[in-house]
Amino acid sequence: MDETQERRIDANAYFDTQLGLWRSTGLMTWGLTLFAVFCLLMGLIDFFDDQLLLAGVLFTCSAVSFAGLAVAQSLGYHTGAKWYFIVPILGLFFLLLLQGGVEQTGLFWCLAFTPGLLYLLGYVWGAVLLLMMTVVLAAIFVTDVYPWTNNSYSSVVEGRFLLAFVGLGLFSLGQDYLLSRQIAGGAEIAERP
Repeated sequence: MDETQERRIDANAYFDTQLGLWRSTGLMTWGLTLFAVFCLLMGLIDFFDDQLLLAGVLFTCSAVSFAGLAVAQSLGYHTGAKWYFIVPILGLFFLLLLQGGVEQTGLFWCLAFTPGLLYLLGYVWGAVLLLMMTVVLAAIFVTDVYPWTNNSYSSVVEGRFLLAFVGLGLFSLGQDYLLSRQIAGGAEIAERP
């Protein structure tokens, strides 16, 4: 490995002591910025469409995410800035699932959030969260416990969503595992004299 590649590994990765994994700062910054911007844009659309609950939640998620990006950029990702994203993503995930979103499209967004959420937690804690969320989702689907009366999915949609969620989650965790091992291997090479 030449010196340019070694510097690139050091500049684009950090060691997350909470997870015991190497993480890509570029990937995290890109994904978290994308999440914050999408929340802001979707919040504006929902606001002008008189979907005030969704707009308020999306604006809050966007503001918290932008604050997390500011913390991560100024103090570093190793500070636990990821919690500025994990909490809003989980909250938005379950709100969209239970409320349905605009014209029952909330489930699509839930799938879109899954890879980023699991990456933030790493493959070990991500697997734990995936298992817990699968159990909670299955319980919600089996009992049809929806706080909003206008929201209900057919059993076919619920079953297929659950399968898609688990499949995407497992794929994301596998990809994260391989990426983490690759970054760790490159960082070990870069540390050699």
